[in-house]
This record gives sequence, C-alpha cells and structure tokens, in this order.
Amino acid sequence: MRGMEPAEPVVPGWPALYAPWEHGSRRTFGWATLPLLFIAYVISAIPMVVLAAGAVISAGIDPDAPAQAGEAAMRGEILLPGILMQFTLWGVLTLVWVKAFERRSFASAGFVMPGWAVRYLRGLAVGVGLVLMLGAVMGVLGALSPGAIPEAMRDFSVPDGADWSVLLGGAFLGFAAFALITFLIQGGAEEVIFRGWLMSTLHARWGAVAAVLVSSVIFGAFHIHVMSSGIVYGILALAGITATGVFFAIYAYAERSIWGPMAAHGTFNAAATIVPLSVMQAGEPERAPADLFADVLTRATGLAGAEATEVGPHLLVQPVVFLVLSGALLLMIRARKG
Repeated sequence: MRGMEPAEPVVPGWPALYAPWEHGSRRTFGWATLPLLFIAYVISAIPMVVLAAGAVISAGIDPDAPAQAGEAAMRGEILLPGILMQFTLWGVLTLVWVKAFERRSFASAGFVMPGWAVRYLRGLAVGVGLVLMLGAVMGVLGALSPGAIPEAMRDFSVPDGADWSVLLGGAFLGFAAFALITFLIQGGAEEVIFRGWLMSTLHARWGAVAAVLVSSVIFGAFHIHVMSSGIVYGILALAGITATGVFFAIYAYAERSIWGPMAAHGTFNAAATIVPLSVMQAGEPERAPADLFADVLTRATGLAGAEATEVGPHLLVQPVVFLVLSGALLLMIRARKG
C-alpha cells in the first residue's frame, strides 16, 4: 500500500564533498577542527614516546646524555613501529569522531565504495609518478646548475663500488617491506584525517575553496618541525608541504573520494624513503638498514638540523611542481564540468 511505504530519509542541505550526510548528522564547528586535530595527535603520539623511552631504558643510557639517548630512540626498529602505531591510532580516533560525534557515514568522509579498488591502484601509480617527476626536475636543476643541489642531497647519489646485491638480502628486503607497509598506512591515515574528515567537515561549513585552502594550510602547519632546520629552510619546506596538501586536496575533490589520494600519498612517502635508503645501503653494505633509516628519515622530514641543511633553489622544486600539477587538475575538473 502507498501509505505504508517507508519515508525517504531527510538529507541535510549542507554542501557534501563526497557522499551526502545522513539525517541526524552533526557538523563540527570549523574553529574546533584545529584543537581537535592537535588533541588527537598528542594522544596518538603516546606509543612513539613509550617505544622511544623503552629503547633508552633498555640500552642503559644515562638520561643526561641526550645524544646517545636520541641515537637509541631513532633506530629503525623504534621509528617504524612507532610511526605505524601513531598514525594508525590517529586515523582511528578521527573515524571514531566521524561516527560517534558527527554521526555520519564513512562514505561522507571519502570512503566512497564504488570503484574504490581502481581508484586505489591508480593512486599507487600517481604516487610513483610524483616521486619520478620530482626526481627528474631535481636532476634537470642539477644538470643546469650543479651548485643548486646541496652536498647533503648529493650524498644520495649512486656511490662508487656500490654493492647492489645487499638489497636482495633478507635483512634489507624485510625492512623495506615493513617500511612500505608502514608508509602506505601512514600516508593513508593522513589522507583520512586531512582530506577525509577535515576537508569534508570544512566543506560542509564553508564550501569547497575554503575547505581546500584551510585544510592544506593546517596540513602544512602539522609539519612545523621543519623549522628546526632554520627559519628560511623551514618556510620554504612548509611551502612545499602545503602545496603538496593542495594537490592531494584537489585530487580528492576531483575523484570525490580519498582512495586515490590515500594510495598516492602512501606510495609517495614510501618511495621518497626507500629509494635513498636503498642507495645508502648499497654504498654501506656493512651497516644495518635500521641504522641507515634514521639518516634518511631526518633528511626527508627536514629534521636534520640547520648544520646539515642548505637553503637553495632545490627547495622551490616541490612547491612549484605541486602547484603546477594542482593547476592542471583544476583545468581537468573545469573541462569535465564543461
């Protein structure tokens, strides 16, 4: 009977970035997103702190010897599990907020299921392509002006007499596989947090342009640790990271899904770490990959310190490349709508 048919669910009239928000959903205030992110980040950092403290204690290092303590805490056996646990927990806390407070579906936060596997696989290729593109541009810059590439980065060039057979050993393959899994999860979790929850929340409050820009600026702000390598270096590095956030935001907007950005971000981080780690391992086959990992990670994340970093044209490569790619994506979106 017509009168007995169930009523259509009432969908809130908020701008939906991915899937519509359901009846009964609640929007987080835009101003509240930053403190919520910070609180969740602090909570998620607890496993890393516990692991680092345990490494220092088990090594029997005097807490008053910060250099030795830092070396013990920065080994790959500590960093990789710590990164994995921290970002998994941060992502889970974010999804709990989506369901428990905002009372909306995961699809409205970017987990749109139709075609998810194709989007994810395409994202893997995009991530590799991003690394290759940045490497190619950096190579052209170095060829045109060799002094533009700092010595610290030239250390990652192929060393003379490299022993590439060490990369086929069980120790390196096992570590590299764990690193790949870790960074796929870490990069994916960042997309869940910044392009999934944050951007869709801001989109429902302030619209698409504000959501893309504000979420990207906040994404950059959560990498403020790069300022430890100097003010000018930090500002340029933050510009590159923020531009990267803009690209991933527009990528998510173009696909109306976070599956592709999750894969691309994870692959990008993994390749940017494992490739230089492989080169260093071939050049120093006697060292364990866990020992080399800390050197690679500190340089890749801008934590090497002012004495180990240089300011130069190479720092403009990342922001320029990602802003150009973002512009190309916007043109594709416009053409598709036209």
